[in-house]
Amino acid sequence: MSAAEVEAKITELIERSGDVPTCTHVLLFVQHMLKKECIPMTETQWISLVSHISFMVHRSVHGGRIPTIDKAMFDEVSRHSINLAESVCHLLPCLQEDEKYLLSIHFESAKRTNEGGN
Repeated sequence: MSAAEVEAKITELIERSGDVPTCTHVLLFVQHMLKKECIPMTETQWISLVSHISFMVHRSVHGGRIPTIDKAMFDEVSRHSINLAESVCHLLPCLQEDEKYLLSIHFESAKRTNEGGN
C-alpha cells in the first residue's frame, strides 16, 4: 500500500468508530505507549490494531458486546501485553473485561515479530 492508501484506510477506520475524537485520542495514547515500550509495529499490524480499536470505540459508544471468551486461550500471551491492553481498555467506558485479552494479541504479535519469534 502507498502511504496515501494507508492514511485513507486509517481515516476510514477511525470514522467507522462512531466517535472520531475518542478514537483518535485512544490511537494517540497507543502510539505513545508503543513508543515508550519500544514496540514498533509493521504497517499491517498497525492497520489491524486501528481496526480493532475502532470497533472497541464503536462498542463502547453503542453498547455493543463481544462473545465471552475462554481466557485459557490467552495463557501464552505475556502479562505485559495484557497489561498494555488493559491500560488502553480503561480509556473507554462500558467495555467487557474480555476486550483486553483480544487487544493483547496485537501487542504480543508486535513484540514477537520484533524479537524474531514470528
